[in-house]
Amino acid sequence: MTKPHKSEVEQELKISLSVEDLEKVFKEFASEVGKGDIEHKYLPRAYFDTPDLEMYDAGVSVRVQYKPGKKGKLGSHEQTVKFELPPNPAKVADALYRKECKDLVEGAQPNLEIVHDTDAAEKIKPFKSKSLKHIFTAAIERRYFNVEAGKGKEWGEVELAFDVGEISLPDTGESQKFAEIEIEVKDGSPEAITKIRDRIFKIAPSAQIQADAKSVQGSKMYRDAVKAKKIKPT
Repeated sequence: MTKPHKSEVEQELKISLSVEDLEKVFKEFASEVGKGDIEHKYLPRAYFDTPDLEMYDAGVSVRVQYKPGKKGKLGSHEQTVKFELPPNPAKVADALYRKECKDLVEGAQPNLEIVHDTDAAEKIKPFKSKSLKHIFTAAIERRYFNVEAGKGKEWGEVELAFDVGEISLPDTGESQKFAEIEIEVKDGSPEAITKIRDRIFKIAPSAQIQADAKSVQGSKMYRDAVKAKKIKPT
C-alpha cells in the first residue's frame, strides 16, 4: 500500500550531457549490475506556482505526478514539495541539498492544505491563499539502479538515474529536451557522489554539471515566455 506521506533529505548531483554520451555511461555502469537490478519508469510531473512564480522566487517547488497502481490496483496522485536546505559540512560541491516532502492528493491538482511536514508547511504557508496554475510539465523516461563507490570512510551507495525527456509549457506548447544523469547518495558517505561523477566525466566528453533542478529549468522557460509576451501572467 502506498504511504500517504513521506519526507526525506536528499543530496544529489545532476549532470547534463548528450544522449549519445548518456548511453555510453549507461552501458558502462549497467555492465556492473544484474539486468534485474535495472528499473524503468515514466515520470510525467506537472509543476505548479502562482502566475508570477512567487514560490519559485522563494525557493520552493510544488509538483503533482500520477503514480501507477500495482497488481491491477488503481494508482494515485502524489504531491511533492521541495526546498533547499541550509549549507551543511557534509554537502558535496555542486550537489543539490534539499528536503523532499510527499503527500497523496485527490486528483491532479495540488492541495497545500494537506502538507504533513512541518518544515514544508511553513515554507508554503504564504501561498495557501494564492491561486496556483500549471506552469510546466517535465516528462521523464528514467532508467535507474544502485552502485557502490569508495572504500572505508569514503564508501557509499548511490542511485544512478539516467533521464531523457522534455520540459513543456502548456500555455504555448513549446518544449525543451534534456538528457541528464542524477547521482543521489542512498547510504554511506556523500563522497561516493564525487567518485561516480569523476568516472562519468572520463567517459562522457559532453558531460557538465547541471546546477538547475527541473523546477528551476521549467520556471526559467516560463519566465522567458512571459518576458517575450507569449504568456500573460494572470
